[in-house]
Amino acid sequence: MDFLAGVNRILRINGVIKGDDDNITTFDDTQHAHDIELAQIAIQDEVIELVSDSLIPYEHTTSTISLVDGTRSYAVQTNFIRFFGEPSFYDSTQNVRIWEYKGGEQALMNHDYNYKTTTGTPMYWYWDNTTTKNVAFYNVPDASYDGRSLSYDYEKSVLVENTTDTLPFHNNEEAYAFCAMAARRMEAMMKGGQADMNADPVYNSARARLLNLMRPTNPSNKYGKQY
Repeated sequence: MDFLAGVNRILRINGVIKGDDDNITTFDDTQHAHDIELAQIAIQDEVIELVSDSLIPYEHTTSTISLVDGTRSYAVQTNFIRFFGEPSFYDSTQNVRIWEYKGGEQALMNHDYNYKTTTGTPMYWYWDNTTTKNVAFYNVPDASYDGRSLSYDYEKSVLVENTTDTLPFHNNEEAYAFCAMAARRMEAMMKGGQADMNADPVYNSARARLLNLMRPTNPSNKYGKQY
């Protein structure tokens, strides 16, 4: 299901378009402009909510960083949200992982006053606080690591913005349950505010259905200790 289809489903759930009324074909439709905007925001807010809770397997992907002699800091992918699993970089040449420096740059700067220029084998990485998401390595890679590729697993952005962007779900059952959640958020917004969705039983029911559908195994139906 794409973003446009999701908006149409939400508009029908909330009665904005009914019966034989045609679905919208663009987000620039002037007849329902305000409602279309609310439906878009509701979907985006719900996607962000699920991403924040690390509930969307759709977002897991991998990428690489190519080391350069004497270069300390490197940008991660522009769609990077956070690392998947234990934050690390994998050096397949040496078959080792490079782990985050405990305490980050603030701890490292007291461990080695010359950490920005000390070259050698990269043993740790840390966040380099800049205007973009960058990681830096200690030691700074020397000539023997020039061109070395490091891979990393991360959660990518799955935010939808264009009509043809795909909602980040594996099947229609998941997408329909998600739309039921987003429709309740839109309804709250139509009433003039951002209600506490956790207090809405219809929203919670739809969320529970979605999370059960997204599980790769059957949830347990037993309670208490087993002997």
